[in-house]
Amino acid sequence: MTRFFKYTLKGFAIVLCILFILYIIAVVYISVNKKSIIKEVTAQIGKKINGNVSIGDVELSFFRSFPKAAVLLHHVLVTDTMFATHHHPFFKADEVYINFGIINLIEKKPSVAGIKIHKGAFYLFTASSGYTNTYLLKPKNNTSQNNTSVSHQANQLKSIELNDVQITLDDRRKNKLYDGVVNNLKVKLKDDSAKTLFYAKGNILVNSLAFKLSAGSFIKRKIFKGNFNFSVDKKLQQLQFDSIDINFEDHPFNISGQFALTQPDPQFSLRIHTRRISYDFAKSLLTEKIDSGISIVSLDTKLDADANISGPLNGGDPLIHVTWKVSGAHLITPFLNFDNASFSGYYTDEVVAGRPRRDPNSKININNFSATWHGFPVASDNIEILNLYKPLLICDLSANFPLGKLNELINSDAIQLQSGDGAIHLTYKGPIEKNNNANSFINGTVSFKNGTILYAPRNVELKNVNGKLEFKNSDVMVENLQCEVLNNKIIMNGYGKNLLTLINTEPNKAAVDWNIYSPSLNLGSFIYLLKSETKTSHNASSKKMNSISSNIDDVLNKGVLRVNLKTPRLIYKKFTATNINANITLLQNAYQINNVGMDNAGGHVNMVGSLITSKDNYHEAKINASLSNVDVNKIFESFNNFGQTGIKADNLEGKLTATVNAALAINDEGKAYSNSIESVINFSLKNGALINFEPVKKIQSFIFKNRDFADIQFAELKDRLEIKNQEIKINRMEIESNILSMYVEGVYSMKGNTNISVQIPFSNIIKHKADYTPENKGLDKKRGLSLYLRGRPGPDGNIQFKPELLHLFRKHKK
Repeated sequence: MTRFFKYTLKGFAIVLCILFILYIIAVVYISVNKKSIIKEVTAQIGKKINGNVSIGDVELSFFRSFPKAAVLLHHVLVTDTMFATHHHPFFKADEVYINFGIINLIEKKPSVAGIKIHKGAFYLFTASSGYTNTYLLKPKNNTSQNNTSVSHQANQLKSIELNDVQITLDDRRKNKLYDGVVNNLKVKLKDDSAKTLFYAKGNILVNSLAFKLSAGSFIKRKIFKGNFNFSVDKKLQQLQFDSIDINFEDHPFNISGQFALTQPDPQFSLRIHTRRISYDFAKSLLTEKIDSGISIVSLDTKLDADANISGPLNGGDPLIHVTWKVSGAHLITPFLNFDNASFSGYYTDEVVAGRPRRDPNSKININNFSATWHGFPVASDNIEILNLYKPLLICDLSANFPLGKLNELINSDAIQLQSGDGAIHLTYKGPIEKNNNANSFINGTVSFKNGTILYAPRNVELKNVNGKLEFKNSDVMVENLQCEVLNNKIIMNGYGKNLLTLINTEPNKAAVDWNIYSPSLNLGSFIYLLKSETKTSHNASSKKMNSISSNIDDVLNKGVLRVNLKTPRLIYKKFTATNINANITLLQNAYQINNVGMDNAGGHVNMVGSLITSKDNYHEAKINASLSNVDVNKIFESFNNFGQTGIKADNLEGKLTATVNAALAINDEGKAYSNSIESVINFSLKNGALINFEPVKKIQSFIFKNRDFADIQFAELKDRLEIKNQEIKINRMEIESNILSMYVEGVYSMKGNTNISVQIPFSNIIKHKADYTPENKGLDKKRGLSLYLRGRPGPDGNIQFKPELLHLFRKHKK
C-alpha cells in the first residue's frame, strides 16, 4: 500500500468521522431543540406566507438528501383566515422535505435549497362572493429586511419535487375549475439576474381544465408527460416556454406559451401543434359541447392539427382557434358519406369580435374539400358550422359525373339514366341534424347534357336530354329542359313547390306544374299513356339509397302533375289542329282535362273532361266540348264520326257550332267501346249539305223521284242528339233544303232498333226555283197536310222507309 493511498484513506476516514460527528450533533441538536426548531421553521414559513401554518413533526433527513441536509416536516397544513367557513386548506401534505445547510440551521439562518412534497394538495379557492385564499401566494411585506436580502434568500431555491400532489384552482365566481394530480414532477432551477430557468420532468393527470364549467372541460382525465424547460422573465414578470415536447396519453404535442404573472389584467397564450392525431382522440381533448358539436361527422384517418388558445387569466373566456388538415379519409356525415376525403379547416369560438366566446359565437370552417361519393368526385369551396349550441350548417357541393352512375345510387323503379353527363352544384343552409325537412334548406342546380333517360313504367325513352333543374328552399324548378320523346321535340319548364320536403314526408301531396312546348306534336306517339304501367322491382342485392328511390317512385306514382301544353301543330291519326293550349292534371290512374283550346277545321274547339283508368285496358272518359264554326266534314272525320255510324263525315258539309257532353270508355289503343258511349249533342249546322245520306235518298222512292236527293243544300240545321246504348235519339228536327222541307225525329239504332219518323208537307209539291235560298220556318209552323214515312230496319239490316198509312195525311200536332 503506497504512502499516498494511506494518507488519502486516512483523510477520507477523517471527513466521514467529522460528518458523522456533525450528523450526531445535528441529531442531538434537533432532538434537544425539536420544539424550538418546529417553532422556528413554522415562524420562517409564516414570515413568507400570509396564513396559518402548522407542522405535526420534524426530523433530520441527511442520507436521503445527501450531500445536503434536509428537514422532514410531517403533516404540514396551511390555511387562510376563512378556513373555518369554507373548510378548504390552502396546502396540506403528509411529508415536506426542505433542503438547507446544517450550519445555517444551527445558526438559525436556514437557506432553503430545495423542496420535496409527498402526498399533498394545493387548493386555490375563490368563493362566489369574491373572497379568495389566493392572497396566500403573495409574500408578506418584511420591513425589517432590505429588498436585496429578501431577494437573495428567495433565489436560493434550486429544486422542487412533487409526488402525488393534487393542485386545484376552484374559481366559483368565474365558474372555472383547473384540477390535476402531479404523479411525479421534478424541477431544477437556475437563477440569474434576468430570468429564472426551470428544467422539468413530469407525469401529471389532468382532471379538469374548465375555463367555464358550463361549457365543459378540456383535456379531461388525460395523463400529461414530458421533459421540458420553461422560464420566468423577471422584467416582464412572465412565465414562458417555447417549442417544448410533451405527451398526452402518449401522443406527442409541441407547445409554446406565455403567462403574465403580475399585470393588472394578466393574459396568457398557448400554441399547440401535433401530427397524425386520431379524430376521436382529438375530440376527447376538447370540451363536451365542442366534442358533441364536431361529432356530427366521423373520420377513420389521422389528421394534423394546430391550436392557439389565449385570453385573460383572471376571468373571461379564452379565444380558441384550432386548425387541421385531413387527407384520404372516409368521412361520415348526417347527410352523405364520402371516401378519400381531403380538406383543411379551423374552429373558433369568436365569430363576432366582442361577443362572448361561447358556443353561440363559435364556428367550424372546412375549405378545399375534395372527395369521392359512390365512385365519382365531389368538391366544396366552403363548409361552415355556426353556433355549436344550435348548430347551423352552411355548405356548397359540386360534382361532375356520368348520368349512368346515378342508377346504382337512386335505384329507382321508374327512372333509368342510360347515358349522358350530369353536373351538380348544391348549397345547404339549415339545421345540422338529419330530419325529414332537411331538403327545405337546399339550393342549387343539377344540369344534364346529351342524356338518355328511360321511363320504365311506360317504356319510353327521353333522348338528347339537355337542361337544368334548380332547387330553392325545397322548391324545384326545371329550366329549359329539352329532349326528344318518340320523335317529338319537347321543351319543358316545371315548378314543384315544397317538393323536396313532400318527397320525404307526404309524396301523395306533391304537386308539379309542368309547362311543355313542342314545335309539332304527334299525340298518337303518346297513346302508351293509356296502357297499364309495367311493373318493375328493385335489384334485391342493391340497397343503396333505397329510401330516396322509393320516394321518387312514390312522387311519380302518387303525386299530382299539372301540365300546360302549347304547340303550333297537333296531330292524332286523322285529326290535325293548330294553336293548341292545353291544361291537364295527371293524377294517379287519372287525367283531368281542365281546358283544351285549339283551332281545327277552320274553327275553334274547346274541351274539358277526364280520363280515369278503372281496370286494365279500360279507361272511362268524360268530355265536354264546344265547337265553333268548324268544318263539319273535317270535324266528323277527325273525331271518327263521334263513335257512331248514323251520319258520317262523307254525308255532311257546312259550318258546325255545337256542344258535346259525352261519356265513354276506351281501350289502350284509344278506340271507344261502342256500347259505353253516352252523349248529348246540341248542334247548329249552317251552310250545310247532306251528301249521299242513304236515309234521305231512300225517301226519293216515295216522292219527288225526279229531284236530286244526293246533294241537299239546307238552311241552318239545329237539333239535340242523345246517344246511349248504341242508339241516337233524334229530337224533332226541321230540315229546310233546296229539294224539299221535312221534319225528322226518332231513334237511329246500331243494334237494329232504328225507328225514324219523317214528315214531308204536301207544300213540297211546288218545286223551288234554282236560286232559292232555304230558310227555316220553325218547328211550330203549321205546314198543313203531310206525308209521313216510317224508317225501320229491313231484312238486310238497312233502313227502309214506308208510309204510315194510318197517318198518311195527318197534320203534325205539337
